[in-house]
Amino acid sequence: MSNAAQTQTLEQSLNKTDFGHMIYENRKIFFALLIAIFVGISGYVLWKQSKKSQAEAVSFKVFDFQSKTWKGAKEGKVSDAELIKKFTELDSEVQKAPVMVPLALEMGKFLFDKGALNEAESILSKVNTDHFIAAYFVSSQRAVILEKLNKIPEAIAVLEKIAKDKEGYMAARVNLELGRLNLLNGEKGKAQTHLEYVISTFPNDEEAKVAKLYLAKLAQ
Repeated sequence: MSNAAQTQTLEQSLNKTDFGHMIYENRKIFFALLIAIFVGISGYVLWKQSKKSQAEAVSFKVFDFQSKTWKGAKEGKVSDAELIKKFTELDSEVQKAPVMVPLALEMGKFLFDKGALNEAESILSKVNTDHFIAAYFVSSQRAVILEKLNKIPEAIAVLEKIAKDKEGYMAARVNLELGRLNLLNGEKGKAQTHLEYVISTFPNDEEAKVAKLYLAKLAQ
C-alpha cells in the first residue's frame, strides 16, 4: 500500500469521531506531546532507579563500616582514634544516611561510657537529624555530652533547635532540659520561660512536677 493510501486510510478512520478528527488535524503536536511524555516518564524511571541504586550503595557502605570498623572497636581491636578516623573518612552522604543514625547513637554511648566525650561529639555532630525523632535522640545525647564538656551554651543551642520543631516531639522533656541548662548558665529569664511553658502546657506530666521544683529554686 502506498504512503498516500495509508494516510488516506488513517484520515478516514480518525475523521469518524470529533476527537479523532481533532487528533488528525493536530497530529504533529499530538505526537510531539506523546514523545515528550514518553521521554519524561523514561527520565523519571531512570532517576528513580539511580536513586535506588545510590541508596543501596550507601547502605552497603554503612554495613561495611558497621561490620568491620565498629565491630572491631567493640571488640577492642580498633582504637577510638581509628574509629573516629574511619568514620570521618566516610562520604558525607554515608555519614548522613538515615541508617547511620542508630549506629551513631550506639557509638556515641560507647565513647561516652569510656569518657571519650570529644570523640562521641565529633560523630554525633555529623549525622543527619532532619527527621524529628532522630533529631530528638541525637540532640539529647549531644546535649548531655556537651554539658559534661562544660559547654553549656552549645548544649542549649542544640536543644533550642529541636524545641522549635513543629512536630514538638518530647516537648516537655526538651523544655525542661532547656530550663535547667539555662539556669546553670545564669540565664534566669530564659530558664523561667521554659519551665513555665512545661507547667502550663503539660500540667499532668512528670516534667511539670520537676519544673515546679526548679522554679521554686529560681525564686529563692
